Amino acid sequence: MGTIDSALAGFERFRTSDIDEARHEVERLLSPHGVTPRRRAARFDVCYRSVNLVDTTIIHARYGAAVRIDPGALESFYLVGVPLAGTSRVTCGDRQIVSHPGLASVQSCTRPVATEWDDDCCKLSVKVQRAALERCLAELLGYPVKQPVVFEAGLDLTQGSGASWRRLVAFLLEELTPESIYLSSTAARRSLDRTLISSLLYAQRHTYSDALLAEARPAAPAYVRRAEEIIAADPSCACTLGELAARAGTSVRSLQAGFRRHRGMTPVEFVRMQRLARAREALLAATPETTVTDVALAAGYAHLGRFAGDYKARYGEPPSTTLRRAGGR
Repeated sequence: MGTIDSALAGFERFRTSDIDEARHEVERLLSPHGVTPRRRAARFDVCYRSVNLVDTTIIHARYGAAVRIDPGALESFYLVGVPLAGTSRVTCGDRQIVSHPGLASVQSCTRPVATEWDDDCCKLSVKVQRAALERCLAELLGYPVKQPVVFEAGLDLTQGSGASWRRLVAFLLEELTPESIYLSSTAARRSLDRTLISSLLYAQRHTYSDALLAEARPAAPAYVRRAEEIIAADPSCACTLGELAARAGTSVRSLQAGFRRHRGMTPVEFVRMQRLARAREALLAATPETTVTDVALAAGYAHLGRFAGDYKARYGEPPSTTLRRAGGR
């Protein structure tokens, strides 16, 4: 997957021998975490390089000495780690693997994570925003994702679909330079995003793999698709179920049955998921003036406690935490 030293050479983010400075910089790139030298008098040479596309970030990292990193649950993103040299022991929930150049680690957003890097470990990681992965999976499935996606912890890069995903990442490492045509427009970046995320969903087993690989469901009736379009256009709309059915050209009973059969949920659940997705996008794009109350009301929630409960159940963190991470108040 390219040479160790040349990968993302034009995108150095920082370099330092101070482990506390490194932790601060990495928290800006990933998430808050603890970092502990694994032996006394360790001499660090920490170097991070990164390229941000839209919803994915490709990261090249080394510490130069053995270290333990404890971020806890990642919450808002997934992280695929591929050692280019050396090994790292990765704990994801109750599973532990020894990751090496032929075995990537896949860290799921809701599982507690800890990693131990050896002295010579140099790692390439792909960070995928949780909302983007769930949105891509929903598009592939044809219906919204109701539960967090949980991946198996180890991805074999030596054969099958894992080897295909490895070749895709190797291609990106070769092509992503400061002069790359793939970084010249948002559309090109989004195309790379989509390819990285969708190929990961097919390459690595997860809690929706059986549904994803199963034969396609029968196409949903036109009235279900019409109701989805109405809801997606304005999730905050307070129209009743009867009004929604009338606008979609069907009865309440048929609309409910159609959603259960083809989407695995009720129309009310679909509305809730769309409102939460709209709220999360607003929180992640927050300005210092943005408040949780403003976001909740704009998404169609009149009861702030219910919004906070629904949001935490869906995304694993309170809306205030998402707002703080995005730089709002």
